[in-house]
Amino acid sequence: MNDSDTAVPDGEDAGQETATEEWSDHRLVPEGVRMPTGYKISYGGVWVEKQIAKDTFVDLRVAWAPLVVSSVYVDPIGDQAVELAWVDRGRVVTRIVPRNVVRRGRVLVATLGDAGLPVIEGDARLVERYLAAFESINQGKIPRVHLARQLGWQADGTFVTAQDTPHKVEVKFDEQKPALAAHQPAGTFAGWQAAIKRMESYPAAQMALYACLAAPLLQIVGVNSFAVDICGRSTRGKTTAAAGGMSAWADPSEKADGLYSWRTTMLAAEKRLNLVNGLPVVFDETKLVQNPEMVHGLLYAIPKNHGAARGGGWPSGLPWRTVVVSTGEQSVLTFTTDQGAGARVLSVKEAPFGTDGAESASAAIEVRDGTAENYGTAGPRYVEKLLDVLADSGKRTIVARHKELTEAHRYESDMSARRAPFVACLALAAELSHQWGIVPFPAPEMAVWRRLFATADQTDNRGEMALDVIREYVASHRRELWSPHTLNDPPFGGWIGREITVDDRSTIALLPERMKEVLMRSKYELDSVIPSWRESGVLVESPSYRPPYLLGRKLNGSKVRMYVFNPDVFATDAEDGE
Repeated sequence: MNDSDTAVPDGEDAGQETATEEWSDHRLVPEGVRMPTGYKISYGGVWVEKQIAKDTFVDLRVAWAPLVVSSVYVDPIGDQAVELAWVDRGRVVTRIVPRNVVRRGRVLVATLGDAGLPVIEGDARLVERYLAAFESINQGKIPRVHLARQLGWQADGTFVTAQDTPHKVEVKFDEQKPALAAHQPAGTFAGWQAAIKRMESYPAAQMALYACLAAPLLQIVGVNSFAVDICGRSTRGKTTAAAGGMSAWADPSEKADGLYSWRTTMLAAEKRLNLVNGLPVVFDETKLVQNPEMVHGLLYAIPKNHGAARGGGWPSGLPWRTVVVSTGEQSVLTFTTDQGAGARVLSVKEAPFGTDGAESASAAIEVRDGTAENYGTAGPRYVEKLLDVLADSGKRTIVARHKELTEAHRYESDMSARRAPFVACLALAAELSHQWGIVPFPAPEMAVWRRLFATADQTDNRGEMALDVIREYVASHRRELWSPHTLNDPPFGGWIGREITVDDRSTIALLPERMKEVLMRSKYELDSVIPSWRESGVLVESPSYRPPYLLGRKLNGSKVRMYVFNPDVFATDAEDGE
């Protein structure tokens, strides 16, 4: 949608020069384009010949300036858009609109009226017929061009890093346009490298950079989207680290929209993710979150590579592939109590630029200021190297190396093993970016990766955290547990379960609805922690029941289904003196 400043004849004085066979201004159309029968065009406008009597013909004005179809764009799913070109005050103006808009004259006038389309509503029917005839007669001359709907990987194997690099991008939603505009180069690659060089002594900050460079690798190695959470106290350089990583692709400064805010809604977040298919997205500052449930839902949606299904004309199933980098004092994992969410997020809790006072502050400032002036140059070079490797049958080598790194980063815990493919993507990006001369320092040593990502975190074990809630509840509601030795009169609030013996040891059986209520108050979903409990042997199971972990037991004379806990769950330590 560029305007050319090249002057062309303008005004009614030029209107007598017509070209009925070929339209000769090749700044509007390619050579050899013809006008359909009955139409005339000049710098004064477009006319169509109409017979009003047996031997009488008049020319009806279709447009008030030369107007043509200059290109047809086809997106990856086959939907088409049309580029229209016209002259406004001596300048060539182009605009791209969906095919369905061109077919409806009044809609076309309403859509492009503010852009200066030289057509009035009274001639809307004439212009839609003219454009259809013009395109039909010139099908072999009007170029058909690939139109990208997303940045990143395209169906033909190319990779779009910015507008017209290498394809024109026409986004689906207006909200995506500012972020698209931020993806452009500025400054120099040498300037970017000089700024990023200050990250060399700060591996936690490097993780944001490697996360942003890992995004193009996901499709190649077959890994779904995931998130990298950079959290901790304020003034530690979290946003600066994320901006440094994003600067490989886009303008990360506050004046642009290269960074996205956590002050958003689910649909708006999905639209932002939908802009990319192999590029990163930064969600900045978790303290701006307005709806914690939205964060919970988004953490589960990100690895699905598409948004929610919606009806009623709302955007549905928007696709993406990305690495999300989140920043904030509060970890994104504090917005959810499901253990499954933890497996989708890599948390970096070290201060990105350390705690060395003036030295740390100086490094962060140099990265911030340097990348605000030099950005959007490293990413395209990185992709260029990646495409060269893929063209040289190097995909197998990249996939094999990712598998090696995945095994190397499994560490000891089950959660670390589930996160290993994500850590391997960051490690692979670190190796390749240095090998290809993009990042001016080598990848961190294995001990650094282990320190950052192998440390066991209590928040990883959602099942155990939920079990602590149950233990506390039972301890404070002991009188509401029925046993064969108690009176049959229930307490005011009803029984919560019963005392029971399993393998000659005392334990507790709880009613499902009571457990759901208790866990819900602490923002845990019972169904989401049951798999973890079963894996850990928390529940007593019997194959004669369906499901096997919900057993029938008597309570106050009636047989009901309950969750029966392994005696070890409520066992007391000897040092408690009980």
